[in-house]
Amino acid sequence: MFRKAAVAGLFYPSSSEEAERFISENLTDAPPAEALAVMLPHAGWVYSGRTAVKTASMVKIPDKVILIGPNHTGMGARISVYPDGSWETPFGDVLIDAATASKLTSSKLCTADTAAHINEHSLEVIVPILKYLNPDVRITPVTVMGLSMETCAALGELLASVCDDETLVAVSSDMNHFENASVTERKDAAALQAVLALDEKALARTVSGMNISMCGAVPAAAAICYCKLKGCTKTELTEHTHSGYVSGDYDRVVGYAGVIFHK
Repeated sequence: MFRKAAVAGLFYPSSSEEAERFISENLTDAPPAEALAVMLPHAGWVYSGRTAVKTASMVKIPDKVILIGPNHTGMGARISVYPDGSWETPFGDVLIDAATASKLTSSKLCTADTAAHINEHSLEVIVPILKYLNPDVRITPVTVMGLSMETCAALGELLASVCDDETLVAVSSDMNHFENASVTERKDAAALQAVLALDEKALARTVSGMNISMCGAVPAAAAICYCKLKGCTKTELTEHTHSGYVSGDYDRVVGYAGVIFHK
């Protein structure tokens, strides 16, 4: 199956020249580190692309990446795995890691499904960055919606059983949405404190208790469970920002953050 890009030219440049220029201007000079997982934002590149590129370029992008993000459209399965084929990007098509997808969908947790991915942007905006950093990358796209903490833990366990040492988990998430900058900064700081502490239960409590509209909180919780099972002891906040710095509107901002879960 071939997935044609749904938001190229809207969320990120459709031409390889423009996409390459943006990415090359936002790369870091630091040598890339070994990582179990990363958390990257997924808004339009003009708002969050710098944070996404900076964070992704700080880790080694292996040939296999499992992408986990929120399902914004409500289409498809609750945990939807794109099973095979390829995705279009400005830098050429990216192959789906069908073997990893098959391992995930052999569990009753996950469903082989394309409907959830047709118009979903949360994973698509990250794929060109991965392709640029590793032209040989193969991806396993997964979208989730409305999972309990028990299911998040189960998904983390499944990821731990499927991922080898040459697989990176990439979580797609923006932070708080459409409140003023000071409120968003306070809410984001609380959610990020739980993420950096590798405490998925505290993340769930904080997001619920403070009414934080962090759209990737569920994928992040599953990734935290996975990282702890893999022995992660060090996390790193690479950048936290919000849309107001670009738009000039500080009354209704969206927060963005990059996090590395080190090996």
